[in-house]
Amino acid sequence: MKSALFVDFDNVYSGLRKLDPAVAERFGRHPLEWIGWLTDGLGLPEGLDAAEARTRRRLLVRRVYLNPQVYQRFRPSFNHAGFEIVDCPSMTSEGKTSTDIHMVLDMVELLQHPVHYDEFIVFSADADFTPVLRKLRRWDRRTTVLAVGFPSAAYRASADLLIEPDRFIREGLGFGAEVDEAAGPAPTPASTLASAPTATVPEAAEPAPSGPTAANLATELPLQQMTAWLRAEVERADQPVPCARLASRLMAGHPGLAPEWGGQGSFRRFLEALPLAPLRLDWSASGGHLYDPARHVPPRPLSAPQTVRPHPAASAWGSDPSLFALARQMHDAIGMPLLSPRDFRALLEMIAVDVAAQPFQLNETGKRVRDRCREAGHEVSREAVNWVLRGLLLCGHEFGQGHDDLPTLSYRLVGNLLNLCRREQLVMDEGAPALLQRWVSGKIAPNAAPNPAPEAEPQAAVPMPAQAEPAQEPVPQPAAAADQSTQP
Repeated sequence: MKSALFVDFDNVYSGLRKLDPAVAERFGRHPLEWIGWLTDGLGLPEGLDAAEARTRRRLLVRRVYLNPQVYQRFRPSFNHAGFEIVDCPSMTSEGKTSTDIHMVLDMVELLQHPVHYDEFIVFSADADFTPVLRKLRRWDRRTTVLAVGFPSAAYRASADLLIEPDRFIREGLGFGAEVDEAAGPAPTPASTLASAPTATVPEAAEPAPSGPTAANLATELPLQQMTAWLRAEVERADQPVPCARLASRLMAGHPGLAPEWGGQGSFRRFLEALPLAPLRLDWSASGGHLYDPARHVPPRPLSAPQTVRPHPAASAWGSDPSLFALARQMHDAIGMPLLSPRDFRALLEMIAVDVAAQPFQLNETGKRVRDRCREAGHEVSREAVNWVLRGLLLCGHEFGQGHDDLPTLSYRLVGNLLNLCRREQLVMDEGAPALLQRWVSGKIAPNAAPNPAPEAEPQAAVPMPAQAEPAQEPVPQPAAAADQSTQP
């Protein structure tokens, strides 16, 4: 597949730096690492014909757009990685550059190029690129997007493949792979697998398919052990496992496996040739997923409306029916985790406890907080923890500065949520901010007679921790700093 890569360096670097300065530095200093992941570890977009699906990604164009007045130190790294560097200095006193218009003009120019570029890869969270993504789709070109932060729904829907920031950090940059909840130990080398017993393959597994497909696999790979390892990965995961993650780990344990993939030509065809039933492959969501239909909620397509996952019993949401209705609306509109007030409160409390005990680091803190929540009996996934941590970081919160208590975290999180809803043009009544504050802070009334004064604090609310909130806490308001759709 002929691909062209366009990197809005200022946008991506500043977004990653808010999450973790070390991650941002690796992105800028070692572009060859994540370039290798793009070509060998990331799945191809959907909608390709059979011939295209068997190909590899070829980055014929690599362009990075950066402000030389601020990021000159990263120029040698990208120059050595084969990038064309387009200088975009500040044009205004506020530091605004011309990166957007340069990128758009270059993409439109390549549409007319004699070389037919099959895929346009855009590294930017700037929603201004939505029209050009739609234009590329009309011209039957595939688009892949990396957006650090929370891109708008229109921007997400306009891309054929959306690279999740967590996946890019973990697999593309090599941060935190050892702490991923669904990863487990890396696959053992092929020499070890060849001598391993085959009894680990479940008896219910279907026999290996006959014909040339099975023959090609059996002659080059330990088929049964490979299948058993994939089953074990899915068994350890509490949600569908991204195929890009599986491909990356298999390549790490089996050098030389890619790009031929046992004679299949692509990782997708390789997986489809294995006897994985009753596990299922779903290619409708970003990059594809392998999951167990008996345990996992099927992944949703990027272009489809977000589905609501099974939620806790109604008793967990108190007596106010409008609370769950608003939470569900927020989940559908901006992807906010659909946690019960009790679980949301526990999540923020565990963040405060962990940050008080150990220095904040996105991956390590996320894992510890997830573990603390589960030990306390709260069903909080790693995905939910990361969503909240990223939201707090990207709206400007600095952990470890003495302001990590429950009232502060909930107040800033709600302000950020209001800003995201305003960006998505979500209409809410004037009582929504107070209702959101009650949701994320866990202050709900039990299942009893509804409170006659909705705007008042429930009398039987869940008790506050030692550092009680102020009696007259202001209602959070959206702040400009909380907008995560664009970066400076």
